[in-house]
Amino acid sequence: MQNIKRLFLILVLFGVLVSPGCLGGTKSADAYYSAGMTLFNQGKYNEAITMFDSALAVNPDFKEAWVYKGVSLDQLGKYSDAIACYDKAIALDPNDTLPWYNKGIIFGGQGQYLDAIACFDKVISIDPKDAEAWYNKGVALELLGRTAEAKICYDEAKRLNPSLT
Repeated sequence: MQNIKRLFLILVLFGVLVSPGCLGGTKSADAYYSAGMTLFNQGKYNEAITMFDSALAVNPDFKEAWVYKGVSLDQLGKYSDAIACYDKAIALDPNDTLPWYNKGIIFGGQGQYLDAIACFDKVISIDPKDAEAWYNKGVALELLGRTAEAKICYDEAKRLNPSLT
């Protein structure tokens, strides 16, 4: 019985040593993503993108890596590339409001107000209590000269979050 326990312990230790990540094994998508988030939080967007790309090479369906690769590209002014990343994230989870919201912000910044409104409408349909989406929809409507509709959105945003003006 003692020999069986010893053999079992040796096999367990061997299994730990040869598992991925040990002895120079391949990093997991989560490890690359975590490294990317650290770099992102330090404002090192190009390096973060490299880590997010590594995570996506391991797991192409890693929604959060697509989102934060998009945010990093957005920070670098690479808006069309950012939108492509947000579209990948949306394809994986159409009910995640963050990529929709971020697309709306990019479209609004580029003067594509109708596209921005469509994105903010999607956010609002998923989360009707998203005050920032209501507010930014109001901004886009106001920039289109649709002030009555904009006021409705501003009022709803302020009702949901009184600190918004």
